[in-house]
Amino acid sequence: MAATLRTAIQGASNAAAVIVPSKPDPLTVSYEALVSEVASFQGKLAAIGISRGSPVSIAIVNSYEFIVSFLAASWQRGIAAPLNPAYKQGEFEFYIDDVKSAIILVPKGAYQAGSPAVKAAKKFNAAVAECYWDHAKGEVALDVKDLGQLKGKDTQPTLEPQPDDVALILHTR
Repeated sequence: MAATLRTAIQGASNAAAVIVPSKPDPLTVSYEALVSEVASFQGKLAAIGISRGSPVSIAIVNSYEFIVSFLAASWQRGIAAPLNPAYKQGEFEFYIDDVKSAIILVPKGAYQAGSPAVKAAKKFNAAVAECYWDHAKGEVALDVKDLGQLKGKDTQPTLEPQPDDVALILHTR
């Protein structure tokens, strides 16, 4: 079997795959729960038109939501493009334009607050969605605020990542 980010997630179903330190209790997620959550989020991305080669910019802090959205983008054969959520608007504009982001994922409340990432996404017609842990539903939410260039795109099937897919674009300074 060829290696992809999907095949790399292996372990006993009830073993800890992710531990996110937090107080008073750390978040511990099993391999089974992680695979299920990533697959669910992958379906949400497919439903709004994300497919092979779609750049998915992720401007959220290192968190469980980041892990899930990053893996889901790659599983959907999209290209995860993590961005520092502390960037200024001009920096977001550069990176969103450079990779031609189809969508940018931002934290809850960023859309209404008109965050620099949201303003930059709007300038380049990238879709904007808030990504956060929804306690009521017990899942990572994909709350689409603006479909941008994805408006009118058909729902895509969920895809199987391939070994030759580009899974990540990482800008460094």
